[in-house]
Amino acid sequence: MSFFTEAESSIRLLFDTNNAGFQVDPGKGISHLENWIQHLRNIDQPATRLMVAELETLRNHISNNNAAGMSQAFQNLGEMTAQAALTTHNFSGEGDKAREFSQKLISVAGNLRHIAGSRVAQH
Repeated sequence: MSFFTEAESSIRLLFDTNNAGFQVDPGKGISHLENWIQHLRNIDQPATRLMVAELETLRNHISNNNAAGMSQAFQNLGEMTAQAALTTHNFSGEGDKAREFSQKLISVAGNLRHIAGSRVAQH
């Protein structure tokens, strides 16, 4: 499984868990997130260090069931991924995969913003 496929699967799991109101155990999603953090730590580049910090922030928001915070973290990660992909052009398609992944992250951020807004309206 490629890194992008694994990361996308993790994000989908985290979003589905949040959308269910964390009535299911978020631990599985967090373990996927930990794998993603470790993968990026192993790369150890300036851009990936920023992403690791944002992923750690995301982990905290997940632990606190903070949809608005998760939304902002996903938005930031999407923007960071898009920025990193700007200079990635090769025949293996990694840049295209990263750009597509950044769009998915930003889409999740928008969906979480909607969920966070619904939670505020309900209270």
